[in-house]
Amino acid sequence: MKNWLKKDAAEEKDSQCGNASEEPLQIINYPEFLDRVMGETELALSILEEFAGLVGQHGEKLRQAVESGDHESVRQIGHLIKGESANISATALYQSSLAIEQAGKSGNSAEQRKILPGIIEDIAGLTKAIHHLLQDRET
Repeated sequence: MKNWLKKDAAEEKDSQCGNASEEPLQIINYPEFLDRVMGETELALSILEEFAGLVGQHGEKLRQAVESGDHESVRQIGHLIKGESANISATALYQSSLAIEQAGKSGNSAEQRKILPGIIEDIAGLTKAIHHLLQDRET
């Protein structure tokens, strides 16, 4: 398995933001996560599989909260996704969910709408990476 799965679009985002010299954010640092579960590969993959099944639902609830202007729900869901992504060493999603959590806390609707597409993209990329890890397990 690859040591680091990097977010493909991160390089493009960084160059658009003037940060092209910075390292792209990782989708998931699987070795770090595996260390967190003390090398228990089946446990790690089971947790990732469950996460992949839930994170899309969280993203949809977040989208609804942003669209309805429910700042407290935005903050809470952002906090939930942030914690879950930190637990599995999903750096890119952690960073974007931290940002939307803060935007929810401050009640900044414009910032929430600006951040939301990136979170949805991070969720999709992470889900795809998890599915690749799960497929590797089967082969």
